Amino acid sequence: MPMLTPSAVHIDQPLTNLTLAYVQDQSNFIADKVFPTVGVARQSDKYYIYDRAGMNRAGERQPLAPRTEVQRIGMAISNDSYYTDVFGLGMDFDEQTLANEDAALEIRAAGAQTLMTNLLIDREIDFANTFFAAGVWNSETTPSNLWSDYTNATPIVDVTNARRTMQLKSGGYKPNTMIVGKEVRDILINHPDILARLNGGATVTNTAKISDAKLAEIFEVENFYVMEAVQNTAKEGLAESNAFIGGKHALLVHTPSSAGLMTPAAGLTFAWNNMPGVQNLGITVETFSDDALRRVGVAQHMQAKMAYDMKVVGADLGYFFDTVIA
Repeated sequence: MPMLTPSAVHIDQPLTNLTLAYVQDQSNFIADKVFPTVGVARQSDKYYIYDRAGMNRAGERQPLAPRTEVQRIGMAISNDSYYTDVFGLGMDFDEQTLANEDAALEIRAAGAQTLMTNLLIDREIDFANTFFAAGVWNSETTPSNLWSDYTNATPIVDVTNARRTMQLKSGGYKPNTMIVGKEVRDILINHPDILARLNGGATVTNTAKISDAKLAEIFEVENFYVMEAVQNTAKEGLAESNAFIGGKHALLVHTPSSAGLMTPAAGLTFAWNNMPGVQNLGITVETFSDDALRRVGVAQHMQAKMAYDMKVVGADLGYFFDTVIA
């Protein structure tokens, strides 16, 4: 008589308490953290700019003799404009697939997450192309000794010099925020100049934990952001090819906690929030189910949209380090 085996008494089925989905952590994305988001009611409009040179001009006062009038000066105002593009992705779910779905899959929730992750990655790429690139800011350099050269490089001195240059060029505004690529941060946390600033005199072989808050303190900024988001640059069907979006750069900027009247900023994100279902960041996720969709076998259509314009509004309020590591 044949003996029963484990495979004979059990038919494999999907687990009901486990699925694997490689969704990036939201903290990897910084596009909505660095610069203020301005919610706007119209897709395009203008904003005013006060002339900085006139506000900082010295030597215009005059001594006043009795019964004489003060020297009169004026002000200059210009304007610029924004235009918010609308970006979107969608996904269809057919009736038969939904009816046959295993409970553990929750494919509609997974679909919404996939759409938003794709849009967040593209928004992060827009941030890098708009703000984190050469030729954008009025102050830019590549260190003569790259920061990955632990013998000769002086990243703290380089940033100190850049802070002074930006403060002069911007009419007195100091950088309060630093952004680096993931690979740059990994180099900095093991750099002898950084380790020497830590309590206890840590070394490469006797390290201490270096937080982003500690790096912010060392580089004299309020905010220190790391571009950790990853993009797959391969087309569908080809082998995955992942890369950090931030590259090997660093950026110093002056940015306020929020935008407002007479408030200078290096950059802004204008988010069109007047479309149906869109919140203040210009983001919406909607689902549709109607007779027209059912006639073609679609039980539900889901789409996610973003509407924004990332814009450099103060090119003197930024200092870009192009390629700081090998």
